[in-house]
Order: sequence, then structure tokens, then C-alpha cells
Amino acid sequence: MTDLRRHVPPLTLVWDEEVPGELWRVVDGTLVFADVSGFTALTERLSQRGRIGAEEIVETLNRVFGPMLRIMAARGGELLKFGGDALLFLVRGEDHAEQACDAAVEMRAALRQAAAVPTSVGRLSLGMSVGVHSGEVLLFLVGSPTRELLVLGPAATLTAEAEKAADAGQVVVSSATAARLRPGATRARADGRLVLRRRGPHSAAGAVAPVPDAGDDRMRTLFPHALGSYLAPGPPDPEHRVATIAFVRFSGTDAVLAAHGPGPLARTLHTVVTAV
Repeated sequence: MTDLRRHVPPLTLVWDEEVPGELWRVVDGTLVFADVSGFTALTERLSQRGRIGAEEIVETLNRVFGPMLRIMAARGGELLKFGGDALLFLVRGEDHAEQACDAAVEMRAALRQAAAVPTSVGRLSLGMSVGVHSGEVLLFLVGSPTRELLVLGPAATLTAEAEKAADAGQVVVSSATAARLRPGATRARADGRLVLRRRGPHSAAGAVAPVPDAGDDRMRTLFPHALGSYLAPGPPDPEHRVATIAFVRFSGTDAVLAAHGPGPLARTLHTVVTAV
């Protein structure tokens, strides 16, 4: 199952060595939440074309999201979560705020290039709003038999709020991120939100870090077994499949964190995720 490493965040692969036995940890970094809009109409139209439409959906998604993943990886970032058309990244290392903001503007340019390529049902009409926050990021790796990475706490909340405040094409940063950027990097909107001013990157990208090794025993704890068996041989053929989707939302974690700290919250999350 080691080929499934591409489906999980690299930090989960080294979690047991870096913080053995822990359900939570804090890292210094910058969170980038990028939400791409405009896919719903395309997928609805292509889904009517059966298998050919499914293949074109996969090709289009690869063309849009593939460059974004490569851009972020070259900036020291890793994908933590896909949520529909949204992506949550964590950038660590030296100058992570600058690197994250440069990645955001490069992803915005890559999206424009991808949208310019027509599809069989017309040209893509895509937009992207981005929220960025820097500081201590609280992470949880909980659940059994499959462990799930959860990004919660003040940093996650501030990042989500920044993205929600961003208009299409804008990169909204928190005051904590702005404080780590060069002078004049942001402008204040009428509502006080800080918008990134740069149109292009201000720093050079680096080399993409290798994915850490992980044995089959560890991968079985990080990926659902049935889905892992389906994906391990490689990308499956595109298809539309009838399925039932369950979406479980829980809230109040910031209040529990403030009142009791990360340890009790981690144990509660472990119980919830295990039950799910």
C-alpha cells in the first residue's frame, strides 16, 4: 500500500517518529485555503456524456489542480485537505509566509491558463478566492482503525474567515501573515481586511521535497482499507458511480480548546472519528 503515499499529507507519514504516541501537535507555518469556483456547471454538463464525459472531467481537474499542487510543493507546502473544489495547504520552513503568498499568486496565474483551454462543452469560467494565515497551527491525527488528520483551532478559523472574506481573484491575508511580509505587501479594504497586492512572485521557488517512506502497516492506519485496495494499483479508469454520501459536521471545537486545552479535545475527537 506504499503507493498510497500520494493520497495523504507527508507530515502524517512522519508523525509517529516526530511526536510518538501523540494525538495532537503544534507546528509553525502558514495555512493557505484556496477555493475554486465554477466547476459545478461543467461537471453537470459533462456527466450527461457518460464515460467520455467522466474522462474529460478527470482531464480537466488534472489540468486545473495539477499545476497548483506542483507550485505549492516547490514553495515548501503540502496539501492537507481537498474539500470539494477547495484546497487547504500548509507551508513550513524558512520565510513560509512569503513562500505561501508567492504560491497563491502563482496558483492564480495557473488557474487563468488552465481556464483558457476550451472543453467539449465550452470554455471554463473559473475563479479562485484565497485566505492566508501564519502562526502556530494545531493539528490532530485521531481515530481508529483509520486515523484522520484534522486542522482545528484559532489558526484554522482565521484562515477560513480570510478565505470567506476574499472576493474572486483576491488573496486575503490575516494581520499575522501581513506582519511577516515585506512592507507594502498588502492594502486595506474598506472593511479592514488586508488584500495581497502582488501580481507575481517576490521570491524564488525551491526543490520539491521527497515524500517520506512509509510501510504498509502505517499506511493501513492512514487510509481506509477498502478504498486503499481500490487505489493502490494506480489511478482507476474514470467513471460515474451511484453512491450515497454522508457529510458529518461537528462544531464547538474552539470553545473546548479554550476551556480544556488540546489534550482533552484530541481525546474527544478521537472518539468522534472512531465512531464515524
